[in-house]
Amino acid sequence: MNHPHGTQLRLLLGSAAISLGLLGCGGGDDPDVTVPTLIGYAVLPADSFVAGPTSGQFISGGDYTNATANYGYSLPMVNKQPMQGFSALANGPLAGCYYVMQDNGFGSKAASPDALLHVYAMKPDWANGKIIPANFSTCDSLAGFDASSFIRLRDPDRKLGYSLVADGVNYPGTTTGGKTVAVDPLIKSNRLLTGGDVDPESMLIDADGNFWFGDEFGPFLIKTDKTGKVLAKEIAVPNTRKLGNNPLVQSPSNPYLGSATPNLANSGGLESMTINTSRTRIYALTERELTTDSDAQRRILNVFDIASGAFLSTTYAYRVDSGTYVNAAGATVSENFTVNDITAINDHEFLVVEKDRGAGDARSGNFPASGADRVAAKVKKVFKIDLDKVDANGYLVKELVLDLMNIADPKRLGGAATINGVFTFPMECVEAVRVVDKRTLMLVNDNNYPGAAASRNPKKPDNDEFILVRLPVALNTP
Repeated sequence: MNHPHGTQLRLLLGSAAISLGLLGCGGGDDPDVTVPTLIGYAVLPADSFVAGPTSGQFISGGDYTNATANYGYSLPMVNKQPMQGFSALANGPLAGCYYVMQDNGFGSKAASPDALLHVYAMKPDWANGKIIPANFSTCDSLAGFDASSFIRLRDPDRKLGYSLVADGVNYPGTTTGGKTVAVDPLIKSNRLLTGGDVDPESMLIDADGNFWFGDEFGPFLIKTDKTGKVLAKEIAVPNTRKLGNNPLVQSPSNPYLGSATPNLANSGGLESMTINTSRTRIYALTERELTTDSDAQRRILNVFDIASGAFLSTTYAYRVDSGTYVNAAGATVSENFTVNDITAINDHEFLVVEKDRGAGDARSGNFPASGADRVAAKVKKVFKIDLDKVDANGYLVKELVLDLMNIADPKRLGGAATINGVFTFPMECVEAVRVVDKRTLMLVNDNNYPGAAASRNPKKPDNDEFILVRLPVALNTP
């Protein structure tokens, strides 16, 4: 699955020398930049679907209201599954082709039992600003996203240790109309995993070509083959630092919780996960703090050894920044930021995406900087950490690599998202980053379709945006 990063960039951009002109908005052949600069922008429209069981039957609350009243959608989505919630990127079998993972579906376990879990093959067409469907095995271009362009996670051999949505007669819960709905026959016959079973938020591919997914419900590590079939029982995350009495890290959605006390909030699990460049160890970083931790800004980086199949006793501490915003009631609210992806540069250096809860660019005039329940974004950043560098308090030292709210765009590749030569990526959720080469990063947002907060147009859900950013300082890639 590996390929030389230099070759990948040449193929992505279409020549041995990087040509900004090939990216759709003007010329210029100088590959060197003095500040982080947008060099590629491609979009998959929000309203993109693949055929499948009816979905969105259990969306409720604010997401339902926003999707129907604000965006004008009619739910459910009959006989189709939305392509959304992109939360992880991995290299495909050919340079310029990527595997893109969607998360659990509609934001919560209760809302997502009819949402299938996909990994898609895609090729960003930077010259034309669009995403090309690809065959999952060969990466050949396709006319559309069909069954050959994705895998669906499934557990036909009953490897997972808990009951699935597929095992029931009806989906858990009721629709907004109070109706019970029978589980779709396709889910039952194939024991397809749904967003009611697993919340995959991170993904990597090991040296044998197997996929590993970081789940938030447990949280768990889940291993599948390259077709999406589960190969082994889920792996629980140990409370390695012994923060509190629970020997495991468990969320309220953990199927084995029983009478134990959860020590991690829902949607706080393995949002961030990567494999080192030697492909021997998995590094899994929690999105949120343990509730038993005295430092609410600490995030634990656990290390899983693939050969032994076990988590190591070694852990690292990452400390998120914090800030404040003024809510709709006029109160100043404190906020600890979250970590939303990690990717390896080499065997000891990594990039970490850190963000606030904000959505939208205040400069556009469409998103309030204060005085609202959801205010405009201020903090969306990528930091570099080195496992060999910790501060006096034992936290990994952070070095800012990229401020996603301040990206130079002299060629206006970002269109209306670029104001006065500066492109911002003010998405509510930025959950995937990939090192393309030592000077180039690719990122994609999770648009939380169809009911989440918008970041570009208040009356429309966000598209899935893929961006390429050129860095002024080279990373230490192998």
